[in-house]
Amino acid sequence: MNVATSHRTGPVNPSLKGIKYVIFPDNRIAQVWDFVMILAIWYYSFYIPFNLGISGGCYSGNFVVLLQINLCSYLTHSYHRWCLVFYESYFIFNTIVNMAFFVDTFLAFFRAYRDKNGRIVFNLKTIAKQYIKSGWFFINLLASLPTSSIVYYDARKHLRSGNFEALDNDNTRLYFFLEFFKLLRLFRIKKIMYTSELMSRFWERINIEIALIIKFIFLITMVSHWIGCIWGLIATQQAGGMGDELLNNLNWISHWHESSYVEGGLNPIGWNNAIQRYWLCLFWAIQSITSIGYGNIAPVTAIEFAFANALMLLCGMFWAYIIGNLVEVVQSMGSVNNAYLTRMNEANQMMNDFTVKELGDSAGTVHPNSIKRIRRFITHQRDTATKSWLDTNNACTLHDSYPTLSVLSPELQRVCALHLTRSLLETIPYLSSEYLSPEEQAEIAFQCVSIEFSAAEEFVAHPELGRGILIFRQGFAVTSRNAGKKSFVWKKDLADKPIDVNEVLVEDDYFKHHQLVYHFIGFTKVWFVPRSAILAVLQKNERAWKECARWRYFMASLVLYSLKDTTKTFDDFNDCL
Repeated sequence: MNVATSHRTGPVNPSLKGIKYVIFPDNRIAQVWDFVMILAIWYYSFYIPFNLGISGGCYSGNFVVLLQINLCSYLTHSYHRWCLVFYESYFIFNTIVNMAFFVDTFLAFFRAYRDKNGRIVFNLKTIAKQYIKSGWFFINLLASLPTSSIVYYDARKHLRSGNFEALDNDNTRLYFFLEFFKLLRLFRIKKIMYTSELMSRFWERINIEIALIIKFIFLITMVSHWIGCIWGLIATQQAGGMGDELLNNLNWISHWHESSYVEGGLNPIGWNNAIQRYWLCLFWAIQSITSIGYGNIAPVTAIEFAFANALMLLCGMFWAYIIGNLVEVVQSMGSVNNAYLTRMNEANQMMNDFTVKELGDSAGTVHPNSIKRIRRFITHQRDTATKSWLDTNNACTLHDSYPTLSVLSPELQRVCALHLTRSLLETIPYLSSEYLSPEEQAEIAFQCVSIEFSAAEEFVAHPELGRGILIFRQGFAVTSRNAGKKSFVWKKDLADKPIDVNEVLVEDDYFKHHQLVYHFIGFTKVWFVPRSAILAVLQKNERAWKECARWRYFMASLVLYSLKDTTKTFDDFNDCL
């Protein structure tokens, strides 16, 4: 029986009824919608306080009506037309945002969610029950009321009939009060940002320090905005208006106007000067938060003093919280440089304890100035290495370089190892994906180490891991067949290319005095593939050995054998080192 027939004849699990209408968290459209709603909520968190505390509703429907019927006599004809276009566009924009809130209110009945155990709840009845029980349905419904449109049509009806008192009646004030319900959605924004797949991806990819700085800047801006709008609301409510009433009644704006107003400067008086009034209110708010206090704006009434006193207590704690977190973020951003300074200081202390300052040729090094080499090496680490290089030893495994690997599952560790090293392993023929499985390549990757060398260092074998293949990530080197004779061969264009691919397969004691010796020119980083790891994989994978590795083993043996009675001369690079 096919699937379609079974659906027609068999019983349907009750929990699956209506599942085709369910919107799951990983739905792309739902993710974009969540992002739009986050932007809309943040927009209202700035718009509503400004509309109520600063502009007095100039950005809502009643002011649009005034412009439409040309009752704003203080505006010139050209400025009047510009204002009409601006405010109508702004009113339409607010109406569209309000419609989005309305759609989102009922869209939540179809949104699957994760419970406290992380399981996805997709039964429509359970979703609806939880949504209504939480009370958010009623709050969202009130928040989606089209208050701007209601004010617009109500004001249009009364103003057309000459009833100008309609702009300042109880109904209009009630509509403005209902705008506050939109701010209640701010309590849900944390949950939306936490459950949104789009926001999760954003936080996973962005630099955390930069994101935290942006977060704190935004938080300071929003708090300053709210305080400024409340400060402006106190003055306008005491004055009973935003025109000459502000000057004729006792409030902080009239006091500032008498003591600090300059002709032609900032003027907070008048309905059409909402932006200038906002800058003055915001100026005082930022002063209060940051404890600067120029003193040119001060409370004068009992209400203003009460608000200022409460604000000083709260702002002290808020500013301490912001400064503490910003200091922690800045310290984290400078962690590499701090680690460099610490390491350089430790190195200087060590070098001060040197009993012999110059070792000479007897130490087996071609560079006499050891102190200079140590300092230059640590500086190169800071300039070219990541934090993990500063925190670990010189020879770093993948787990040392990327501590995140230790917290992942074995499967994810293997996948990450392939992402990090596969392109390098592909440069070694018998370790490429042509012969090895992903599991075998990952097995080798976890045994490899990253090593750093300073200028004039020599390398034959790792003291613990023995011989191996060097894949150069940075820097360059020359090689010789005999360290004692100092006969060198340049190795050019080494970036992400292996050396000693064939010869590493040969036994350690086979013509040992003719095997390759590396001499590094400048600071160099290499990725080291141990011979022991290579042989362990080749013993398990007969195909890689028979079809590729053994022929390279024979070629390397032949090359070393041919060198037993030959003496090659090259230019001496000792002066260059």
